[in-house]
Amino acid sequence: MILNAYKLDVWDRCERRLAFEKEWEPKTISPLGLLYLALEHALISDDPEQAAKDETIRVAQTRELDSGDHNAFMTIRHLGYLAGIIAVALRQRLGPLTKVEVDFSWESALFETASGIRHRIELVSHWDDDRLRAAAHSWRVVGELAALQAPLTLTAVVIGPQRAGRRHSYWSKGVLHPTNSTLRFERRRGRGGNDFTRGWEDVWREQRAEISTERWLNVMRSDNVLDEMILSREIAFNRDDPRMGRARKDLIEIACRMKNASTKAPMRRSSCDETGRGACPFQHVCYAPKEITPADLVHIYRQIEDDS
Repeated sequence: MILNAYKLDVWDRCERRLAFEKEWEPKTISPLGLLYLALEHALISDDPEQAAKDETIRVAQTRELDSGDHNAFMTIRHLGYLAGIIAVALRQRLGPLTKVEVDFSWESALFETASGIRHRIELVSHWDDDRLRAAAHSWRVVGELAALQAPLTLTAVVIGPQRAGRRHSYWSKGVLHPTNSTLRFERRRGRGGNDFTRGWEDVWREQRAEISTERWLNVMRSDNVLDEMILSREIAFNRDDPRMGRARKDLIEIACRMKNASTKAPMRRSSCDETGRGACPFQHVCYAPKEITPADLVHIYRQIEDDS
């Protein structure tokens, strides 16, 4: 079995979901899941913005976006622009990135810089000490440390809360002067008369193609908001730390248990809506008024083909 942090995280949250995912995959995808796929594709592309937009369209053609009552096309377009500008900003800060490849039974989700620094990219609605602690203690970080036996850098990108199908943050939303088209994000104190008035207009990037990504990011820098949107914390690795030894032992034990994961395991209800990339897609099965399986919902799930 090829192990990765995602599988470990799913196991921790719900054995039932891991068992379902061995044989079935949802025909839908959450907005956050689509954003991650687009960003991961864009980060290693020569043209990050175009790659992000192309990937959102490609995935949306094969999987239905779980957008609720919101306009799916609007959300898809918004996510493509959002992934693109984040990828450009990360590349500007970190330089060219490549996926970390290993030659043993571990699939890494890290990205590596030209200087060899490995980054775990986390998309978060907000960032504080509690989120940092939760991320640092998760399999997404501890699993990589234990498997690769090397330090990493946790890089959090603040994308804001999701409302009405969009992420509300400086990456996507600014204000525009009604006459001279000046773009701004924050009031600049001490410059009387320059504060926003009622004439300033809220603008979304995907609706203003004339505003280049370079200009948008430059204004984020000049308004001193860019540094609060990307935050990095180094996570050290100590080979002699007994906690790392326990983590490696846990990896082996959990890998054995995963093979026997059962769809009949009790529900772990507290994790149904906390899966990192959106709500668990198997809620349609677990919350059905009668006992069913994914095979009864072929319009929602498809069986995974056995490549062996």
